Amino acid sequence: MREQTINMLELAAGVALFIGACMYAVNMQTFLDQGISAAGRMTQEQHAGVTTVEMMNEDRNLTYKGSEVLFTLREVQTNVYDMSVDGIRFSSGSNPEELDLSIIDMSARYGVQYLRGTNGEVDSIQFVKVR
Repeated sequence: MREQTINMLELAAGVALFIGACMYAVNMQTFLDQGISAAGRMTQEQHAGVTTVEMMNEDRNLTYKGSEVLFTLREVQTNVYDMSVDGIRFSSGSNPEELDLSIIDMSARYGVQYLRGTNGEVDSIQFVKVR
């Protein structure tokens, strides 16, 4: 009888440890999910890969907001492609923090033209303010 009691107490302790570990794992997963969701919300509009383009015209020409042009300018720093805004050229590899960005009107709309190389990849992007 004493041996059965000891076995049941060991089993109860093991089950309690297992349930505690499961609840801890669920709690940690919840915190991680909340952190990832918060980080995603904070950087959603800042990431150049996120499509935030609104269709403005019936002829399906894309226009970008000034803030989207500014966020796209960050790709210039990564040596991906050259970019020009209203005729001002930003070379690939240049640091956007050292450039004069006052030419970008945040409230304006910009039309875009993608210049592609022979391999089909984008070599340069040209933004022109839509009048």
